[in-house]
Amino acid sequence: MASRGRRGGAPAHEDEPRRDERAEQQAPAPQGPVLPPPPPVDYGVFMQGLVQAMQTQAHTQAALQAQLEAQDEFVRIFRAKFVPEHVQDRMEQEFLSLAQGSMTVLEYEARFYELSKYAPHIVTGERRKTKKFVIGLKPSLRTRLVAFDHRTLDEALSAACRQEGEMEQYLEEKKASQKTRRKWCTRHRSDPWQSVVLRYPLYVPLV
Repeated sequence: MASRGRRGGAPAHEDEPRRDERAEQQAPAPQGPVLPPPPPVDYGVFMQGLVQAMQTQAHTQAALQAQLEAQDEFVRIFRAKFVPEHVQDRMEQEFLSLAQGSMTVLEYEARFYELSKYAPHIVTGERRKTKKFVIGLKPSLRTRLVAFDHRTLDEALSAACRQEGEMEQYLEEKKASQKTRRKWCTRHRSDPWQSVVLRYPLYVPLV
């Protein structure tokens, strides 16, 4: 009977840790402070502020454009008054025949911008100015840009610089490849027997 009581009492002691574990698992997790809900958004005020910001940006751009036009007009009047007419004619002719040649795209753009001030009647609009700039590029660049029909000079300039960089990288890789091939040919030309052995390996019969 005593042994039966011991067997019956042992599981009761073993169940106590399990009950503690279940109690810990079922206990609610500690929570932090409850945050208040976000304030409601007044979309009318939000849209009004957005419209005001867009109007301010438009006014700023208009003011900058007016300032640039006023500056160009001042330069034109100054040159018309103080630069001799034959000098203006020579600069205008140089602008008409301007081409990139051996200049980089940025060098060509700088010269284009400087000479265009002497011929404002030729590049009256952004499209005409862009077209004149593209026509003066190298043929390898011009053929790539004509298909895209860029509408602004900044777009054409960015595309020309990108194409110029890609072409320079291609030429450098091609030059490095030719240099490696030239070294290989020189080495095998100096040792003709090596090329013969590589082309016609000797056959040694097994005894």
